[in-house]
Amino acid sequence: MTDLLVKGGEVIDPAQNIREKLDVAVKDGVISQVAADIDPSGFAQVVNVAGKIVIPGMIDLHTHVYEGVNQTGVSPDVAGVLSGVTTVVDAGSAGCYSFGGFPKFVVPNNKTRIVCMLHISRVGLNYQPDLSRREDIDIEETVNVIKANKPLIQGVKIRAVGPGVPRMGVEMIRLAKQAATEGGVRLMVHIGDRSIVGTDGPTLTQELLPLLENGDIITHLFSGNPGRIIGSDGKVIPEILEAQERGVFLDTAHGRQNFSFDVARQALEGGVRPRSISTDLTIPGRQNTVHSMTEMLSRFLALGFSLEEVVRMSTINPASALDMDDRLGTLQVGRVADISVLSEETGSWVFHDTQGDTLTGDKALVPVVTVKDGEVFSPDWGPRPWGWLPDSVS
Repeated sequence: MTDLLVKGGEVIDPAQNIREKLDVAVKDGVISQVAADIDPSGFAQVVNVAGKIVIPGMIDLHTHVYEGVNQTGVSPDVAGVLSGVTTVVDAGSAGCYSFGGFPKFVVPNNKTRIVCMLHISRVGLNYQPDLSRREDIDIEETVNVIKANKPLIQGVKIRAVGPGVPRMGVEMIRLAKQAATEGGVRLMVHIGDRSIVGTDGPTLTQELLPLLENGDIITHLFSGNPGRIIGSDGKVIPEILEAQERGVFLDTAHGRQNFSFDVARQALEGGVRPRSISTDLTIPGRQNTVHSMTEMLSRFLALGFSLEEVVRMSTINPASALDMDDRLGTLQVGRVADISVLSEETGSWVFHDTQGDTLTGDKALVPVVTVKDGEVFSPDWGPRPWGWLPDSVS
């Protein structure tokens, strides 16, 4: 008897250039067949998803899920399988001195797959400001913790913001890059702070981008804060285009303070091509600004991206950013059975960025069913009093 049949939905799998009505069969936690009109007899469980969209399990490349340790850390399963997401990446909640709770308490007690970026600050986000001076960084112990916790740890995270910027400048990025290189992982950089040499000079963003290599990640790509990728002349800074060309991975990460519709429009017009959609989800973010991964996808639909593009940016692209595209990000037979089932709703929706601007759209995606390693989950009620749908246009 085969374990599970997800039947009757429209499969969208950009990694395989598939968009058609197909069924997905699962056996022993692995995708065993993807075909039209699979006979449901002999299946232990049949999930009827007629009229819904079936995509590879979504991957949120930027979250904060150190629940119970960081004050704003959200439950991994609330960010994950209960929101239509099968894999979450914790983007630097823990540093080398505070990481131990992740493998001991967080990972074993959640169904969602968790990947971590280790903060270059030795205490991570347990204390604010997280990075103020050179003494906040312990490169040797950071490297030790990375090597002892692979593959759970897949990168080093640095927030290029705060009091460390005027005190250390671009040297803080060099130190984080050193730790990532010695640990054999990638570097993820949160951009958006003000200039380190005065308002007429280059921003820290411009200073740090040349240090990043193929596979490193820029997050908060469309931040509207000083240090954004749009210069004072209203044009895209050349350093981000050069980084894009050499393979630096561009992640959007909305968050509570780091997404501007205006910057997004200018950047897209200027040739910037984001690779992934992510949330930067926290407890207050879920309640007030970010809400969910599906809402992030809906916002990109409103920005003019196609359904196939937003699916690609939440599946195979983030899988490739983690070098996990041999397992995740596609519904190919033989791959891990991570599946997200979504409903596409039509209406009049209004979306809010973190700069006070709004954007309207007529499509909204909401989670319906999540399958993680072949196990079926139903999403929770959603982040708003009425559920998953965005704010309606008044």
